[in-house]
Amino acid sequence: MWPASANVFLIRDREGAILIDVGCGKEEKFDALKEFLKGQGLTLRDVHTIVISHAHPDHMGAMRFLLQEISPRIFLHGLEIPLAADPWLLNQTFDFNLANQYNANKSDLPSESFDILDYFAGLCPMASLSATDSLTDGDLLRLGDFRFQVIHTPGHAPGHVSLFEPDCGLLLTGDAVGKVVAWYSPSSGGAIGYLEGLKRLAMLDARLILPSHGENIGKVREAIERTKAHILKFDSIVLRSLSDHSLIFMDLCAMIFHKPTTRFFPGPQILESHLIKLEREGKVARREDGLIYKA
Repeated sequence: MWPASANVFLIRDREGAILIDVGCGKEEKFDALKEFLKGQGLTLRDVHTIVISHAHPDHMGAMRFLLQEISPRIFLHGLEIPLAADPWLLNQTFDFNLANQYNANKSDLPSESFDILDYFAGLCPMASLSATDSLTDGDLLRLGDFRFQVIHTPGHAPGHVSLFEPDCGLLLTGDAVGKVVAWYSPSSGGAIGYLEGLKRLAMLDARLILPSHGENIGKVREAIERTKAHILKFDSIVLRSLSDHSLIFMDLCAMIFHKPTTRFFPGPQILESHLIKLEREGKVARREDGLIYKA
């Protein structure tokens, strides 16, 4: 789990090796990846292709070391390519501006000069890379003997992708489904994008989920439904919090998220994602003075 590496998957083919995600950018994690390859009778030089599920540090941080030794083909969704090339842009897709935008007491928050890359540096260092190939929803991606369907599943990241192999029933969900429910933000697709992606995953004839965090999951539909229920439950929490009176954004956020750090991230991002959804459904509304009320 964060800030540890995401799971890394290896596929062998006649040319050598393919990696799906590469893990965290700490040197000891990179060494562990090399040891794993060595145990499979491989070296870094055998890795000719890398697929990145999304441009977050626990999934692609180790590229800072890999790219010093190899020049593989690198596949990323088109929306993630600029984020991988300039990871500073993650400050925007993480929507850090929300806490500062809605909180009158700025002293309670990190400085507006807060930089996500500095934050990552001590936990799970990030890398930058130039993708060689762009993925889009519906692409067929041949990796070794497998033929994966690319499924765009935003919410946690704007260009997050899941990969489905229909012949084997394998579903690589990235952070969309796993041991925990990943945070989500408006600029990354929000609750609406997350739920739409889960709906698409539930329609697949998948028999095994290989998640980015946690063990493999055999009960596919139950895992997807559990993730969906977790997200939808937050709608109820927001509506219940607004049942008696109107609230300004940060008071509502503080009522739901009790830790000060969470009220900077990911509390405001998750809350705003649900307010957008509930407004679209006509269940909440916002006044010009900033008050949010149950419609």
